[in-house]
Amino acid sequence: MSDLSTHTAWRPALEEFRQLSEGPLVVGSRIREVLRWRGRRIEIEDVVTALDPPRRFSIRGGWSAADFELDLTLEPVEDGTRVRFEWPLYPKSHLLRIAAPLLGGAMRRATQEEARLLKTYVEGHGEAGTPY
Repeated sequence: MSDLSTHTAWRPALEEFRQLSEGPLVVGSRIREVLRWRGRRIEIEDVVTALDPPRRFSIRGGWSAADFELDLTLEPVEDGTRVRFEWPLYPKSHLLRIAAPLLGGAMRRATQEEARLLKTYVEGHGEAGTPY
């Protein structure tokens, strides 16, 4: 998860995900994220808020309509890898606050799909002897 070049492989809506700040990826690093969701192109600048490779990666970001936090954790389990993908959204606009319940199902499905794809990616690309 801390290899930013892999995110487009398991996040289908993501067009770009790259570090903007200099040096190694650390808490406080800035990331540019470009995604296409429901026909809209959304450009976001994120900040890394937690980093514990290979177990946890968290960012905080936002755009004109909403702020969000993304927290990804991986945990080895007997039959593979448990993926936890939390993505609370904090609407800024009145329109998005009203639409949030309607978009909730689509967001949950997209999040479940990304978690499934992350699990598949991690289990298929881990180091020898490591489930991720």
